[in-house]
Parts: sequence; C-alpha cells; structure tokens
Amino acid sequence: MKFALVSHILPPSRSGQAMVIYRLLRDLDPDNYCLLSQQDCEAGTQQNNYTERLPGRYYRLLPEFRIARGYRFGLQWVRIILNSILRVILLPSVVLRGRQIAEIMRREHCDAVVACTGELWNLPAGYLASRLVGVPFFPYLFDYYSYQWIEPGARFLAQRLEPILLKGATGIIAPNEFLRDALRRRYGVEATVIRNPCDIAEYEALPNDALTMNSDEIRIVYTGAVYEAQYDAFRNLLAAIELLERPTVKLHLYTAQSPRALDRKGISGPVVYHGHQPLSAIPGIQRQADLLFLPLAFNSSYPAEIIRTSAPGKMGEYLAARRPILVHAPPDSFVVWYFRQHECGLVVDQSDPVKLAQAIERSLTDASLRQRLSVRAWKRAQSDFSISAAQASFAKLIKLAEGRH
Repeated sequence: MKFALVSHILPPSRSGQAMVIYRLLRDLDPDNYCLLSQQDCEAGTQQNNYTERLPGRYYRLLPEFRIARGYRFGLQWVRIILNSILRVILLPSVVLRGRQIAEIMRREHCDAVVACTGELWNLPAGYLASRLVGVPFFPYLFDYYSYQWIEPGARFLAQRLEPILLKGATGIIAPNEFLRDALRRRYGVEATVIRNPCDIAEYEALPNDALTMNSDEIRIVYTGAVYEAQYDAFRNLLAAIELLERPTVKLHLYTAQSPRALDRKGISGPVVYHGHQPLSAIPGIQRQADLLFLPLAFNSSYPAEIIRTSAPGKMGEYLAARRPILVHAPPDSFVVWYFRQHECGLVVDQSDPVKLAQAIERSLTDASLRQRLSVRAWKRAQSDFSISAAQASFAKLIKLAEGRH
C-alpha cells in the first residue's frame, strides 16, 4: 500500500500542520508514501526548518496564482476582492493540478491519495486525481474546509465543493469530535478523529519539577503563531495582567511574529518577546512556565464555526508539559469543552479581563489546584495525544500495509 499526501506545507517547514504530518509519517517506510506540495521544499533555509525532513520522495505542484501585495495604504480589501475574483476565474486550474497529482501517483504506483486542508485547491485536485487514477480519496481536515476562508470567493467555492468532496471520500480525518459531529449533521458522513499528536517521549525525558512558582518573575507562556483567530484573547490577557497589579507577572511569547506586527494588533505591554525556537527547545520552554496560555478569539474575521471546531496543534504539548493551562476561548468551542470535560485546565469562556485576572490569581495562589491540573493534564496527553495512537488510527483508516522500519 502506497499513498500520496498533498499539503500546501510540508516538513521541515515551520508550521503546526507540517509538524503533525512529520509525526504521523516519520516511522513509515519511505517507500510507502510520497509528498506533494506547491511549496518549494528545497528552497527553505535551516533557520526556517521546524522539524527534520521526511525521507519520502517530495514533488512540487504548480502554485496557485494570487495577489500577495496590497496590505498597505488601506488596500487589503482591494487585494481580497481581486483574489476572490481570480479564484473563480482560475477554477479550471484545479483540473491542471489534479492531472499533475494523478501523473505523479501513476509514476509512484500510489494506491490512495490523502489531501490536506490549508489551501483551496488541494482537496478538489486530490479528489479529481483519485478519480483519474481510480484509487481511494481521503480528505484530511485540519480545519473546517468551507469556513476557513476570509476571502469571499474562496469561501463561496469551498462551500459548494465541500459536499462533493466529503460524500465522495473513502474516509475523512478530523482533529476532534466537534468537527466530526458537525460534518455528520451537515452531510451525513462519518469522520475518523485523529488528534494532532504530541511527542510524549520528549516530555518524559524532562525532569518532573515541583510546581513551585518562579520567585523573580511569573511566566505566562505562549508558544506558536499569533494570528487573527486569537488577537482579542491576547488583548484580554494583557488587560488582566494589568489588573493583577503584580509587576512580576509577564507574558512570554515564543513566536515568529515580530513585536512590531503584534503591537499593531494591540498586543503590547507586560510582554517578553522571544523569536522562533526549534521544535526540540519547545518542551523545555513549556515546562518552565508558571501558566500556559491557550487562546481563541471571541470576535474575529473568521466565522464562528471555524473557532468552534478548532483544535490547536499545541494542545497535546501543553498537556504533556504538566503545567497549569489557562484556556480563554468561546463557551461553545471544542477546547473549552475538552478542558472542562476532563478538568485538566482553568477555563475562562467569557471575553472578560476581570474573570481572566481572577483565574490567573487562583492559579498563582492555589498549590493543590496546580497539582491536580498537572496530574490530569499528563493523563490526557498520554491517552489522547500520543504519536503511536495517531499513527495507528491513520494506518487503520487508509489500510496501510506493514512497512514500518
């Protein structure tokens, strides 16, 4: 059994999606898969690498033509409108990409195609390729495909393509129960939940330090990209820190976004900015936190459904770090449900800096609470987010033959 995996971004790039792909495939025989992307995986520099490169064969697909400039002087919406028009006009390009994928699959003797969300054309092109070659099609939904687009043209096309793609799939992968259930209600299809896995072994290798607070500085830590789906939650956190009137409490951001870019979004104040860190450094950084922050926006340009069904890639990492986790997200979101259901983190599901400040104060002063959250978080990481469990579910779904090395 050999499959082609199509994704707009692949290992070793700096991306949560690339990291999940790396962890799923790293133990497979490279003869069991090939990797297809419009990304030039040969052009990345070492500093942009987040994981190791997978040993499977990489192929580059034809890139989508888009207008990338136009963020300044109030031109952002002009760029969005033009790109929406272009997506409709260039719809036939999905046929070209589908044929290119099919040609590669025939050359590689692939028995299935797995197409990932994150780019508009990869799912329909993967579906077309599966029909041209006559093999099973597996959409991998890292996000809700029809809702993840800000551009109106992209959303219009995705909403019309989604029922065709999902009802024509052999199997569907979703990262959580909320997205699985939404697809069942909307289309009558069944998806397999494969959580974004975490390398538990990296956290097991770290000393299990006592949950004592840092004396000189209280570190609220966030690791990863900061973007539109989180901005107002970060602003609430910074307002809450100010309300605490504790000068030692600081937000430590480990992100590729620049301080200047974040400042333009109102994310400034008691913040310590750290640049991009290699994947190997993240477990140690998270374990040094007094509190790990897991935010999702209450108000953003994204549809509410994309926030509700979101499964942040860092969830498993945060749980494995065995440090108290502060979840700040809308009440109907998957992350709020999960942490409430398993009582493995503090949850503030209202856009209220006062309530957020109260939760922070509680975490800082209640040692028994921190210990309970730590123990429960570790159990959830082991049971729900291990790489071996994700790999087994993936192999079972696509009926992957024996081929591990």
